[in-house]
This record gives sequence, C-alpha cells and structure tokens, in this order.
Amino acid sequence: MRFLRVLMLLAAAFGLFGLAPVVMAQTPASDAALAQRVDLAGRQRMLSQRMGMASCFVMGDVDAARYSDVAQQAHDLFAETQAVLRQGGTKKQLEPARDPQVLALLDQSDEIFDTFGRAVLQISHLDLQSVVVAQVTELDLPLLERLNDTVNAIESMGPSATQGGALANTVNIAGRQRMLSQKVLKEFCYVGLGVDRTRQQKRLAATLELFETSLALLEVGSADQGVLEPPNARAEGRLRRARLVWEKLLPILRLGIAGEEVGHEDLLRVASFSEDLLKASQHVVASYLKL
Repeated sequence: MRFLRVLMLLAAAFGLFGLAPVVMAQTPASDAALAQRVDLAGRQRMLSQRMGMASCFVMGDVDAARYSDVAQQAHDLFAETQAVLRQGGTKKQLEPARDPQVLALLDQSDEIFDTFGRAVLQISHLDLQSVVVAQVTELDLPLLERLNDTVNAIESMGPSATQGGALANTVNIAGRQRMLSQKVLKEFCYVGLGVDRTRQQKRLAATLELFETSLALLEVGSADQGVLEPPNARAEGRLRRARLVWEKLLPILRLGIAGEEVGHEDLLRVASFSEDLLKASQHVVASYLKL
C-alpha cells in the first residue's frame, strides 16, 4: 500500500522549478528566521540530488567507495533535517512547523523518501538490483518536486514586497544553485551510463540553462524579480568563484548534450568537480544568511 501511494505521487509529479509562492495563511516570521528556514528546507533539495548523483557514480564504478560514503552521509543528513523542519531544533533555533500545508508537504516527502532513501542505502552497499536502481532513478524527481514545494510554501510565510521577502527569495534561488550543482552531475552521469539517455540529455540541457541564468541573476540582482544585489565585496568574490568553477566544468557537461560519447574518464573528470561546485554554491548562500 505504501509503495502504491508512492507511485501515485510519482504519477502526479509536475512543475519542478516553479518559483511562484503557494498562497496560504501563515504566521509571520522574522526576516532572519524565515531566511534560515528557507535555507534549511532548500538544502534538502540539494541532498535529494546528491543522493541521486552519488548513487549514479556508484553504479558506474566512479570512485565507488567514496561515493558510497557520500550517499550514506547525504541520506542521514536528509533524515535528520526532515525531523528538524518538522519538530524544530535548538541548534538552528527553529520553532516546530505549524502550518498545515508545510506539514502536509513534509508528510509527502517523507513518504517518497521512505522508499527512495532505502534504495539509496542499498546502492551504497553495492546492491544494484534492477528494482532498486529503478526506485532511485524514478523517485528522485518526485521527491525534489515536493521539497521545492516545501521551500516555496515556507518562503510565502513572509511578505514578498519587503526587503525580508527579497532576502527569502534570494536565499531560495541561491540555495537552488546548490541543488542544481548536484543534479547536473547526476544527469551527466546517467547520460554516460546510458540510463534513459534521451530524456536525461534534455534534463541536462535544462539544468545547465537554469544554473547559468540563475548565476547571472545573482551576480547583478534584480528588483523586478525580487533578487538582492550582492551585498558586499565578499559576496561578489564568492560569486566570481562559483562562476570560475562553473566555467571550468561547463565544456565537459556540454559533451553530454552534444550526443558525443561520454566515457569513464569523462565521468571521473566531472565527479572531481562535485565538491568544488557545491562548496562554491554554498558559500554564495552563506553571504545572504549573514545579512
């Protein structure tokens, strides 16, 4: 019955990258508290794709021992953070979630994670049965959609037409870059392994474009789109660092879109960027959380 409900969620998945906030009644939160909650919920998006990326590298025997550890660590942090988002926590000084829509979305993501997370752990232990692999490849995007909905629902708890609203939106977009940094590598890996190659190539092209346009937006800000300008010289430097890493990686990623052969060496080269791009993206987010 649980798996049937997961499949129903899978069939309902759509609108992954929409940023329009969900309309609902919310208890107002301080700007800093709201930005922190958006950041924490946004990190869950990254962890979902990090689990998928690491699982793919294990499947392809790309530094498999290392990425087995990455998959397990991402799994454990995801589970821990779900509990904090729901129950609150002293470390992050977060209050328990009380909004019915946020709680319902957490329930939905927990339900998908119950199957997806167990499959990730099985792959991390080199259990590559076809059913297990299918659970990872088919459920990570429905999970990501629910997590994205959760971020948007939390963001809508504050007024959008204020500096605090712009801060929450900027943290959302900057945090999404963390997720895209892992998603783009996962999709390149799937292309290299020939897993649903045509569909993964299309997803890879869309992820490349979204990462690039979002990075360009963060570099200059936009009052019309509610995105803050880089607040200080440190933030500008961190954005330059993210741009530098991205432009080194981009020519390799484009091989996957061009239909050229992606070999094991290409997968190893791409995997070597996974931490640098994630760290650079995380540093950008941190620039806004300290405002």
